[in-house]
Amino acid sequence: MNKARILTVAALFFLIIFAGLGQEIPKLGITELPNLPAQEAGKTSLGFAGMVGGTHNDAVIAGGGTNFPNVLPWEGGKKFYSDTIYLLKDGQWHLADLRMPSPLAYGASVSTPEGVLVIGGEDGTSTTDAVYLLQYDPGKGDLEIIDFPNLPEPLAYSSAVVEDDFVYVVGGKNSTKSVNSFYRMSLTDKSAWEKLPHFPESPRALHAVAVQETRYSRKLFVIGGRNQMAGKKSEPLTDFLSYDLKEGIWKKEGEILINGKTKVLMGAAAETMGSMHLIVYGGSDEVLFDKLENIALRVGRTQNDSLIAKLTAKQDKILNTHPGFSKAILSYNTITKKWFVYDSLPEKIPVTALSFKKDDQFLIVSGEISPGIRTPKVRKYKIAEAAEPFGVINYTVLALYLLISLGIGIYFMRKQKSTEDYFVGGGRIPWWASGLSVFGTLLSAITFMAIPAKAFITDWSFFMLTIAAILITPVIAFLFIPFFNKLKITTAYEFLENRFNYFARAFGSLSFILFQFGRIGIVLLLPSLAISIVTGIPVDISILIMGVLCILYTTFGGIEAVIWTDVLQVIVLMGGSILAVVWIMLNTESSFGDMVTYATERNKFNMADMDFTFTKATFWVTLIGGLASGLVTQGTDQTVVQRYLTSTDVKNSQKTLYTNAVLSLPAAIIFFGLGTLLFIFYTEMPERLSPALSNNDALLPWYIVRELPIGISGLLVAGIFSAAMSSISSSLNSVSTAFCNDFYKHFRSGVADEKLLKIARIATILTGIIGVLLALWMAGSNIKSLWDEFYRYLGLFTGGLGGMFLLGMLTKKANANGTLLGLLVSALLTWYISAYTEISFLMYAFFGVVSCFVFGYLFSLIFKDKK
Repeated sequence: MNKARILTVAALFFLIIFAGLGQEIPKLGITELPNLPAQEAGKTSLGFAGMVGGTHNDAVIAGGGTNFPNVLPWEGGKKFYSDTIYLLKDGQWHLADLRMPSPLAYGASVSTPEGVLVIGGEDGTSTTDAVYLLQYDPGKGDLEIIDFPNLPEPLAYSSAVVEDDFVYVVGGKNSTKSVNSFYRMSLTDKSAWEKLPHFPESPRALHAVAVQETRYSRKLFVIGGRNQMAGKKSEPLTDFLSYDLKEGIWKKEGEILINGKTKVLMGAAAETMGSMHLIVYGGSDEVLFDKLENIALRVGRTQNDSLIAKLTAKQDKILNTHPGFSKAILSYNTITKKWFVYDSLPEKIPVTALSFKKDDQFLIVSGEISPGIRTPKVRKYKIAEAAEPFGVINYTVLALYLLISLGIGIYFMRKQKSTEDYFVGGGRIPWWASGLSVFGTLLSAITFMAIPAKAFITDWSFFMLTIAAILITPVIAFLFIPFFNKLKITTAYEFLENRFNYFARAFGSLSFILFQFGRIGIVLLLPSLAISIVTGIPVDISILIMGVLCILYTTFGGIEAVIWTDVLQVIVLMGGSILAVVWIMLNTESSFGDMVTYATERNKFNMADMDFTFTKATFWVTLIGGLASGLVTQGTDQTVVQRYLTSTDVKNSQKTLYTNAVLSLPAAIIFFGLGTLLFIFYTEMPERLSPALSNNDALLPWYIVRELPIGISGLLVAGIFSAAMSSISSSLNSVSTAFCNDFYKHFRSGVADEKLLKIARIATILTGIIGVLLALWMAGSNIKSLWDEFYRYLGLFTGGLGGMFLLGMLTKKANANGTLLGLLVSALLTWYISAYTEISFLMYAFFGVVSCFVFGYLFSLIFKDKK
């Protein structure tokens, strides 16, 4: 197949793939489910307020609740409490044979893997402390009730949530007043309720709860509600609280502020959304409630029949003309700490409704639409916001860019006459291009997207990783590179055979190859997840596009194609990053000085947490861990070492390394700065950031697609693709180099160079296929930040290799037996630290390097060999 035909086929491939992608997804999807049926045939279904229930074994369970079946409450109607249980299965409601132990309403309920837990409630005469589980048996088609330990006190109007195998119960009301109670029970132990610290501020009932990630920890949020006391005026609440689930500390987060005004939310429903938002549906404000309550209190305190009649008439007028409760869906961002109106519905959202999450949708069952009036309606809500259609221009830019990358590979195909050409470029590659390629390889999509996301969510703590990588540069330049050039090696691991034995070389090379399989998978998956969220391009399609392209141009063009595509990709990515910084600053209301002040006050520039602890990203952790990771990556990783080997002498190899160091500092400032600027931008305009973002790393792509001009956003999305492809192509070529030189040539000595070139291309293709399949498999996993996963993986599997190289270069007494035993101890120690301690993953590489060096040297003194 000639070059023109390859490019034509590729162009048609992109045209077919992109033609049907990027369709607009509605901001909010609402699905009407069958109404709750009437309790008696032939009668109108009224619905209930205060139902309990959830989901178990794919059935929806809804039971209990109150209504006024005969006469409206202000006309003298009596409140009815139900013990009926309904089941929604196969799209239809069914009346369960089993009834609740007693009539019940306004209890808390949560769905668990074992069933729906019903907690407390009232029956019209008393409040209960009873707790029991409703289990649905699909085989029998009916329910079973299992008793659980009672609450320490009777509670109704409380809220509950399940988190990490615990059920938490917050607040509520006993027979006379609201309380500050806070309890939890282990769903594995189930022996008793544990009393936790009371929450601060006012007691509350009719509040909403949800759990979400925050800057550094996961928190339980308590939103709105009211403080009720028998015979006294209620206190509507406008604040919200949080409980740090790790530290066990309560905190008042502030007021619920919408457009600068405080908001009362009573009887609302809440859910966790995406990676940093809460969604609150509806809720009652205090305006008419306050009037009705004042009237009721005055009626109860007077004996004047005339005044009672007058007050009753006023009450009836309010109730008969009550407009209903809120139509608004509110959202709160736990990072920017801003409330905003996400959407407003055509119809009122019921309060005191049964609400819960089922799969990725939120169900609101029945509830109260105005005082005394229930609704039998059942709805599913789905927050499903994606970017506007990516557009023909953006898709064209993306396709052209990817075709150019492929074209570079095809262009260099004619120069690949030998393995020397394929692996090291035949000495034709200038040092500055190799330096840009090293920078591009280490940059990757992980840096481009995950660093701004880290800076947005936390601060600049990880900036010291870049400083550490720069500080380690002289060690690599004056220790490692002279060794590699002096020995005229083809892979970094050939040094291990020269110094120790072939087993050391094989182990090092095999570790590298296995690590690269995982690295390819992660680097393919990361941008695919983010791009899918903001453009609508399916994750598997993105993986296949990048994977297939990388395989093609790396197989055709060898290391030259890899390096020159890297050069193009670095230019596009860095240029696009600078453009994004400028664009944010031009489109943010604050001045640059105000931005710096605002970010500083919120500690967004913090990069030196001096706490002497190794459990979080402190100054010491990022510096020490960064030095170790930099040594491993720049000194032993074949993807980087291979760039040194493309230079003809030590001086040019060192220039290659220094080029990367010089570029790393400004690049890190730009990427961390991008995260801080995005924080300021979305603090000013919180409604512009979708609650549907489930992946923090999609933050920058979301901004690119939503805020940058058409065409430029397409080029930057292409840059994200290219950043991933830069790292992947380097991995493909380096794995091929390692396999051919460290394994194939060892067992097939004297193989012809032409045949070895063919084997190298086959190895490139197979490596790419394995990486693509691994990425497709990982696409179904729930990894919150692949930046964290990447560094954890790097430290666990490659730290010991750095120790091996240092033993070989810095000591004379280290031998093969001692070094390999040290490597084994290092691997076990690092695994133990990762599995059984809270030490930060950033330290894994350090412990790997140091333990291998120390134990390898000691074992070498004990187990001397004859060599």
